[in-house]
Amino acid sequence: MSIDYVGDAHPTWLWGRRKAIALNFYLFVNIMVIKKREFMNIPLETSRFVLRRFEAKDLPRFLEFMLDDHSTQYLMFEAEQKTETGAKELFEYVCAAYDSPEPIHSYAIAAKETNRYVGSCGYAPYDDGICECYYSINSDETGKGIATEVTTVMVAELAKEVEVRAYCHPENVTAHAVAKKSGFVPMGIQKHQNFGNEGELFVFKRRD
Repeated sequence: MSIDYVGDAHPTWLWGRRKAIALNFYLFVNIMVIKKREFMNIPLETSRFVLRRFEAKDLPRFLEFMLDDHSTQYLMFEAEQKTETGAKELFEYVCAAYDSPEPIHSYAIAAKETNRYVGSCGYAPYDDGICECYYSINSDETGKGIATEVTTVMVAELAKEVEVRAYCHPENVTAHAVAKKSGFVPMGIQKHQNFGNEGELFVFKRRD
């Protein structure tokens, strides 16, 4: 949710500027929620990682990502959200929403063996029968295939219920590559119906 654009998913969800890793517009900023509906069960495991709720001990690693200008380069977070105070408030807001009537579907990516936080991922509504997904990986964990591994498993689960989309900054070639490796089909430059920004659209059709 959270970006100047789509950072793959976070709300004011922003369209930013990062060449590292962040898949679509939402990285959890203005946070959109899927009311009383979940499209995948959490925790969700991949071969090396587990997607789970944020835990208090994840905060330092979350802050590392949010305070790293390179990591948020292609994301649309507001300036305040990229301060320690603003990022901490965002983290606490997401955690508090998990058991609320309007949960925020943003989750930690943690190593199975150590439970160490390496990034985050999640999804948010786009239109009827369509959701958007996002992922973000801490800079010290990039280049290890984490984003592709996690996105592939997450999207396979989501696609059992809905079509999944990812809008990427036109220059974020790393995000484009991850989307393609994860099974998304590139659709070219498209305008986001909610924000009006243009980005590279990738679509993963629902698997009926």
